[in-house]
Amino acid sequence: MRVMKFGGTSVGNAERMRGVADLAAAARKQTRVMMVASAVSGITNLLLEAARAAQEGQPVESLHGRFEDVHRGIIRELAPELGEARQRSLEEGLSTLASELRGLLQGVGLLRECSPSVLAHLSGLGERAACLILGALMHARGLEPHAVEPRDVILCAGDPLQATPLQEETRARFTPLREAGGPGLMLMPGFFGGDTRGKTMCLGRGGSDYSAALAAAALDAELLEIWTDVDGIFSADPRLVPEAFPLPEVSFEEAMELAYFGAKVLHPKTIAPARERGIPVRVCNSFRPDHPGTRVTDDAAPPEHPVRGLSFLPGIALVNLGGAGLKGVPGTAARVFESMALANISVVLITQGSSECSISFCVQQADAERAVQALEVAFEMERAAGKVDTIEQQRGLAVLSIVGDGMRHRVGVAGTFFSALADVGCSIAAIAQGSSERSISAVIAETDGPRALAHVHGRCFGTTEVVELLLAGVGSVGGELLKQVHQQAPKLRAHGVDLRVCVIANSKRVATASEGIPLEDWKQRLAASSDGAPLDAFRDWARAKRPGRPVFVDCTSSEDIALAYPSLMEAGLHVVTANKKANAGQWSHYRKLRETASRHQRRFLYETNVGAALPVIDTLKNMLRTGDRVLRVEGILSGSLSFILGLTEEGVPLSQAVGTAMEKRFTEPDPRDDLHGTDVARKVLILARELGRQVELEQVTLDSLLPSDFDATGPLDDFLARLPQVDAAFQRRVETLRAEGKVLRYVGSVTEDGCFVGLVPVPLTHPLAAVKGGENALSFTSERYSPTPLVIRGYGAGAAVTAAGVLADVLRLVDGPLP
Repeated sequence: MRVMKFGGTSVGNAERMRGVADLAAAARKQTRVMMVASAVSGITNLLLEAARAAQEGQPVESLHGRFEDVHRGIIRELAPELGEARQRSLEEGLSTLASELRGLLQGVGLLRECSPSVLAHLSGLGERAACLILGALMHARGLEPHAVEPRDVILCAGDPLQATPLQEETRARFTPLREAGGPGLMLMPGFFGGDTRGKTMCLGRGGSDYSAALAAAALDAELLEIWTDVDGIFSADPRLVPEAFPLPEVSFEEAMELAYFGAKVLHPKTIAPARERGIPVRVCNSFRPDHPGTRVTDDAAPPEHPVRGLSFLPGIALVNLGGAGLKGVPGTAARVFESMALANISVVLITQGSSECSISFCVQQADAERAVQALEVAFEMERAAGKVDTIEQQRGLAVLSIVGDGMRHRVGVAGTFFSALADVGCSIAAIAQGSSERSISAVIAETDGPRALAHVHGRCFGTTEVVELLLAGVGSVGGELLKQVHQQAPKLRAHGVDLRVCVIANSKRVATASEGIPLEDWKQRLAASSDGAPLDAFRDWARAKRPGRPVFVDCTSSEDIALAYPSLMEAGLHVVTANKKANAGQWSHYRKLRETASRHQRRFLYETNVGAALPVIDTLKNMLRTGDRVLRVEGILSGSLSFILGLTEEGVPLSQAVGTAMEKRFTEPDPRDDLHGTDVARKVLILARELGRQVELEQVTLDSLLPSDFDATGPLDDFLARLPQVDAAFQRRVETLRAEGKVLRYVGSVTEDGCFVGLVPVPLTHPLAAVKGGENALSFTSERYSPTPLVIRGYGAGAAVTAAGVLADVLRLVDGPLP
């Protein structure tokens, strides 16, 4: 015996019904079959809407008409296969159901009341209509299905809208169908059963799965198949997590946990009857019948990952009962949950503080107000005596859960879960872990759910992680960065990282696209975008979209943007910057940056501030973290000045060398930042602060490359026009030093005596003499690296290497958890 349940989309139109008949016919060749059908997709909601409208005295003719029209449309499409006589009989049966619906709605409209019994009867008409059509179609194919009336065989008690099946009595009533010689093919409407008087009793929304499971258990079926419109049970809701994938198999326990906490494929109660009888359940796609789907069994193979799947249950409220008078009082929890039971409120999740001074639990948001009222009545005396505080409710929440048999006794699963939530700035209102250790749940804001679910899924399964970039500045470095991101995107996606540039801004315009701006034409899109304030755009976009891994990238030299980093972090953005002005600004801002980053769990990365793509900052931090004491830092920290001075040694005039460096985009936008030594001074200041020194920029001793009596003020063009005035004197100095066996190098150093930046004559035998042509070189003398220092040397000028350093910082955000 095989029980095959078909969902609303599986019987949603004539073509789908033909597919259902094909599946049942194929199965019948192998075994006896019980078919259980849902209502045509959308019909149950239509019936409930009609009942509500009638109760409120609104017209219901159009709703009633749609019920008939949907089913008559299917019948007309099936007419060639049904034949005239069978079609006429089918339409008469549908008319009988439509008349039944009309009578029920008229009664509700007259009384302005719809009792649970009436609503149960009314809402089951969709399943009856679907089975009427399916039965006729299968008779037309010569399959002769035996119609089973669920009110006769699935015996229920309790609430007519959330009935409790009486399984032993149900099994007894199924006996004639179960025994050998019973019908080979049966067809039964899902969703409802009947009480001892034969009145309709609904099994709750989604109850067709449940009725199929009850039938499977009563028939001792070898297999229960749930035919739906997806490829089985997914690792997460694919509507919220595009990277979610169908699971080949899960255990009964895992399926129950996933269904309970929001997985939509299975009704939460479906698994229990099958599990009790050891009946495997197969969840499969009627639109892709060749797909194996998901098999739910007692002996599911251990998962590759400790987590089998994630579930997300929205529409939750957290109720908290607290007070010093609760500590050590026996029976408090019993009274709490007794009050919920008396109010007929289901508790979703429970947690209690170790102090015993509070109990928190989750209920459906629609039940929150009644839950608070029930507690106020139950603890009226304690509240009057001041032993219980105000009973609070927190609405707008959801339960995000990770589920898997592999989580049992596996170290670090909870850590991964909660660190992933922290990654995306998701605050947790409550935590619960099942005693079986196969589920961990976190109560979070419902609005945080989709991005949290997607990020946790990526961390648990190593699927593609989306990183949203918000770029300020599209000059030489920013433009090169976009080029590199575009080039690397396919390779990064192959390794599980999807870099999406969602916001691009220059000083006047802002272009945005949540799904990512196509980088092959970003210039045109930015030019066509509207004017806007970039900083407001970045903050507003981050707050509105609340992306999972958003990274603000600063490729400007703007002081205003550098000062805005704390507010950007508060909006939820990590910050990666090539702009030195944040780290080289006032000490108070330097400290505020780090405090804000720590408070909001945001990363602040700035490797390119000192050595372009060279690993200067990271190397220094690693030395300090491991306990080394750095005594002296010294080197050539300006690739542009390295390039310029190298040209002057070859006889190129200083002004011409500066022009060449500008053409190659080696200098800052204003080369005076380089020539004055301001850029190097900022780098030295940053290194000093990394060493823990509270230093301001004014405390860095600065010797400009330009003569002190030269007028370097005014507009840039005027400065460049005057610059040839220094060529002769500078060239004489170069030649004099050459005669002495020396060369000029622009050196920055941090020692225990302070910070220095300036031109230094060095012998040709000195290690720094060979550093030119755009190279940087930096030596660290420390207690461990002494007398031979640790040296970092490499190309340190140009947009390409700086952009590569920025991209490397961005990718560091993906590699691991926050520090």
